[in-house]
Amino acid sequence: MDTLTHRLKSLGPTIVDICRISGTPGVSLGVLHKNEVIHVDNFGYRDVEGKKAPGQDTLYFVASLSKLFTAAGIGILVDEEKLEWNTPVSSILPEFDHPDDTVKTKAGIVDFLSHRSGLAGKSQMWYLEYGRPALPRRDTMRFSSYLDVVYAFQQRWLYNNWGYGLADEVTEKVSGKSWGAFLPERIFSPLGMKGTTTKVDPSTENVAKGYMALSDGTPYHLPRPKQGDGKLAEGAAGIQSNVRDLLTFYKSVMQADKEQKCGEDTSSPLKNIATITSPHISLEPETTSLERSYALGLIRTTLPGSLGVVGLNPMYVDKMPIVGKGIETPRVCIYHQGSIVPYLSSAHLLPDTNTAIVVLTNSMANNDAADWLGQLLLETVLDNPEKNDYVAIAKESAATSVALWPKMAKELEKRRRPDTPQQPPIIYVGKYYNIVGDWCIHVFEDEGILKMCFQGQRDESYRLAHYRYDEFSWLLTRDEDVRRGRFPVVNLEFYILSFRAAGDGGEMQQLIWRHDPDVPAGETFYRHPPK
Repeated sequence: MDTLTHRLKSLGPTIVDICRISGTPGVSLGVLHKNEVIHVDNFGYRDVEGKKAPGQDTLYFVASLSKLFTAAGIGILVDEEKLEWNTPVSSILPEFDHPDDTVKTKAGIVDFLSHRSGLAGKSQMWYLEYGRPALPRRDTMRFSSYLDVVYAFQQRWLYNNWGYGLADEVTEKVSGKSWGAFLPERIFSPLGMKGTTTKVDPSTENVAKGYMALSDGTPYHLPRPKQGDGKLAEGAAGIQSNVRDLLTFYKSVMQADKEQKCGEDTSSPLKNIATITSPHISLEPETTSLERSYALGLIRTTLPGSLGVVGLNPMYVDKMPIVGKGIETPRVCIYHQGSIVPYLSSAHLLPDTNTAIVVLTNSMANNDAADWLGQLLLETVLDNPEKNDYVAIAKESAATSVALWPKMAKELEKRRRPDTPQQPPIIYVGKYYNIVGDWCIHVFEDEGILKMCFQGQRDESYRLAHYRYDEFSWLLTRDEDVRRGRFPVVNLEFYILSFRAAGDGGEMQQLIWRHDPDVPAGETFYRHPPK
């Protein structure tokens, strides 16, 4: 243990390098091993302007690390026989009225918690600039009812935050308490997680301010997201926590998992953990000998193997590194990551040694630094002979992240056809709604310039540049994207809007936005939404 502790302490200079390379001003991390907290460390600033350092009790948004808490809440309700894992969600929430009969009549909460519903994720539709929710929470069921069917039910894994929005609605319906009240009462308080919360309290002092990294790595301060109790998709990303509490939580999860699998009586407030940590859908469409699967709010991977599936780094490297090369015996790693503007986080568990590694950062950086740091700590615990060079990997991924934006701009200009005809700006002006009528792209003219905004937020408008024919682009630079507090999307099609007229001439009636790569045809928005 002392040797491991020494190895962990010696990582300080490497961690500082990775933070500098990525543009991460503040980090809090901790390692639990054999049920003991053996290492806690903090780097940089939780408040750059005030030069305030973080600590193990500093509060961060943990983003998708929230998903395991939501699944654990459902596990408690299943234990109390208030629902079953396979109870159709539509039987609990009649407002969830999906036109696909299989999804409507058969999709249970387990299918949404494991991302195997087959429905499109539409990840860019549930928040706006600065992490602001795009819709009120009450629209969760109506919006989810019209998610495109991408894969057959239960046949493929497809990440979907809306399913966790349905889970927090189910929690409230069957418990009689809001998601944000149920979790503190049934999980946080019994486990002694005094700093963890579902509420945004401006009076809390020991909080990590949020930043995004500019192209040169300089941190750009952004407001804290309006996420938590009572907000859209709170079950997917609504929790704030700290290193101390999260190590306590993951220790309790692993302990309850072992006890429940052995059939032992347990006083743990966590129930059905064995179901929650078990594999429910393979991440790979093809069968492989090594496990890569999704549990409920957790990913399972056999080491040696690649990690980081739900983080940003797969966008920035050709291939994710293999973790644990050279270990004598394959080991199961259970992990997850979190990303919400402007925070990144990661958690990695090795259940066979009761090991948990938590990394919390306060920057949407030029790579997923929380992921690289988590993997660095994991390989230090594994002490495998063939370790990855995470400083080199951080440099590569950060450089790629920055370079992708001018690369998109170059490709856009290459494809642009300025010689093709376009209509006068007034022809495109209007409010275009999705088929449900709750999501609007507002196109307007401002001093002769065609612009658009989302959900009527004209203070956050974007100039539309003619692309070709009746198509317009709104691509930003990397630093413009940062200053708008936008999630870094590096798919060029995302930044092109296509207008369609009902016939020859006249005003445009439809707008097509290809915001989800899993729906390549795009989503149609209507000037007059269908009833």
